Amino acid sequence: MAYSVAPHRANLVLQMLLQANTYVSMVWAMSYMIHMLIRLNHLWNWEGLSMLVAYSLAVSAESMRLYAGYSVNLCSGATAMWLLLTVTPCIQLPAMVFLRLSAAGRSLWLRIITNAVFALMVLEVIVSLIHFVICKPRRKMSMPPEGEELPMEEHLSAIGSPTSSEQKRRVRRSPESK
Repeated sequence: MAYSVAPHRANLVLQMLLQANTYVSMVWAMSYMIHMLIRLNHLWNWEGLSMLVAYSLAVSAESMRLYAGYSVNLCSGATAMWLLLTVTPCIQLPAMVFLRLSAAGRSLWLRIITNAVFALMVLEVIVSLIHFVICKPRRKMSMPPEGEELPMEEHLSAIGSPTSSEQKRRVRRSPESK
């Protein structure tokens, strides 16, 4: 079975932000888990139950959001961008704000690490929006009708450079097909 490889321009700044946010999010999740384990006797009421639900929503939404960010950066689909822009404001932010307010006066470390996650989240969304708008695939020029001629620059851009047509002809084959 053969498939072609379509070139895609990944954004290095977005990749670095996602990598940093992966580690910061793991530290954030572990810090909140330790905070809830320390305060385990306070979790047996409605506030504690809501903290557990918000924590599980925030951790699962953060993993989905990081996956969508990597997909936006490394692939050219709009589905991952939709996922990133929906999960962040609708699920992730409310859950993290609730967790931040529930541990408001208890821990300086939780406030610092939550601020770091918020800052990285905002930067990722801004950079991914800019990257998606700038690097989205552009339509190729169509050839003119019979009888009309293009100037030399437009003709070369419509035909494509030898390297781009060469890239289109390349096909990677899976090990099973050899």
